[in-house]
Amino acid sequence: MWDRISNKLLVLGGLLLLGLLFQGSVQAFPEYTSRENAIRLADVLDKGFFRGSRITSVFVKNRGEDEYYLQAILDDGSSRLWTLDSIYDWSKNDDLILSGNRALIFPVAGSTEFDILYKNDFYRMVLQATAYLKIFGPHDPMEGKNIQMAIRKFRIIDFGEEGSYSTDEMGHRYRFVLELENGIREFLTYYDAYRLFQSGAFINPSEGEVVHRRPYQVRELAEVDRHLEDELHNIWSFGVEVIFDRPVELLSEQFGYQIVEQNLRDPETGKRRNQFFVNVIFPNTIKNRDVPGFRNLDYLSYVEIVTDVEHQMRVMLRAQVNPEALELPPFVEVTDRNSVIIHFFSVTDQSIARRKDFMQSRSPMTMAGSLISPDGPQSPFELEYLKAVELIRSAQRQPDTHLKVETYLGAIEALRKSSMQAENDAQITQALKQRDVLLKVLPEMIISNSQMSILALQQSGQQVTEENRKQLQLQLNFARKHAVTDEQLQKIESLLNILK
Repeated sequence: MWDRISNKLLVLGGLLLLGLLFQGSVQAFPEYTSRENAIRLADVLDKGFFRGSRITSVFVKNRGEDEYYLQAILDDGSSRLWTLDSIYDWSKNDDLILSGNRALIFPVAGSTEFDILYKNDFYRMVLQATAYLKIFGPHDPMEGKNIQMAIRKFRIIDFGEEGSYSTDEMGHRYRFVLELENGIREFLTYYDAYRLFQSGAFINPSEGEVVHRRPYQVRELAEVDRHLEDELHNIWSFGVEVIFDRPVELLSEQFGYQIVEQNLRDPETGKRRNQFFVNVIFPNTIKNRDVPGFRNLDYLSYVEIVTDVEHQMRVMLRAQVNPEALELPPFVEVTDRNSVIIHFFSVTDQSIARRKDFMQSRSPMTMAGSLISPDGPQSPFELEYLKAVELIRSAQRQPDTHLKVETYLGAIEALRKSSMQAENDAQITQALKQRDVLLKVLPEMIISNSQMSILALQQSGQQVTEENRKQLQLQLNFARKHAVTDEQLQKIESLLNILK
């Protein structure tokens, strides 16, 4: 008996050891690199910082042919031998900081080849952009598809705030938050920023291009009757019409679909078993109320709209299916009547009876003195930032609500310009913080100003002048972009209708 137990323990120990060795081999990053790469890296790291100490010089060393690593001298007099795997790990957090507001990036997994993220260039690109070209990545059923979405705001994650030490699956720390007008929040690492910068994901679309600003809302589902689609090939078609709150500006190729297998409890028998589902994926869409589905629809069962819990602003048309019945993939048709039709096809006629044989599942504003040089504002950033602060102070003293709003809007524009001229993280962080404080209070202030202006004109029997109408409409459109509650949005839409 003890022999059998010993043998089992030996086998188990061997398997664990093999598992650990395999895991290590998969996750290991090379310790050494080529001579040319080491020379380039030494030049990049020179005059940077390592755990608070300045790097005074970096030398290239080797232990064999084409196996090079680095030796760093710090300002505390210490000398460190750095292999590439350590440098890679330090680049993912703040142990290693480059000079010139740059970040070290290793863009290819498992490779010592590196590149540089010039953060100031990245900030300028994203702050000038009005839209974000979202390209769905690997391991997403929408992989390779893209959609243009309007940018609400961009900010840097402050150290100490919730999530400031969160990392992605590779250990890269999240650094930025990109908020889109449709409610999506994208958390970005330096690697993400580098990748998006390289791909030109931050854009200013030309007039007429579709840019999605708010999610579509599913209202109801309707059946599309079965009919003969192709008599020559005996292809039959039926479908589901998904009706929305407004016309859909998505293209057919921007929808995705997948077939998944899940071990679930059968709703009829109560027993657990593997079941197959087809999911048709709708990006930039939400389901905010109950939408009745269908118990049976040709060879589909339990047809319903469900929220995609793994992705923001996505829903799926979900149905239980026998995968063998999907001889052709579903086709998405965008109609001109606030709807999308999902067409399903079959080559043979299948009845419900035959399918039974298959598987049935929301601060005060302060000026950071450290941002302005002791000799007074001199740099483009300092001049614009000081202009913004003066406008904020002027607005706070302004008794006229309309002029107050206009002055605050001028301050936001000055803050935008100052952020474009920022030379380091501290400057851009402060400028964006000041902007965010204003964005929180302005929507309600604009609503109040518009209501009072319209009421005053109605009581005096006067008509709104064209100049006043345009000013109020511009303010309300700004408020709509930054509103944080449904109540605010409803008030804004009502006021805009009055001003038409």
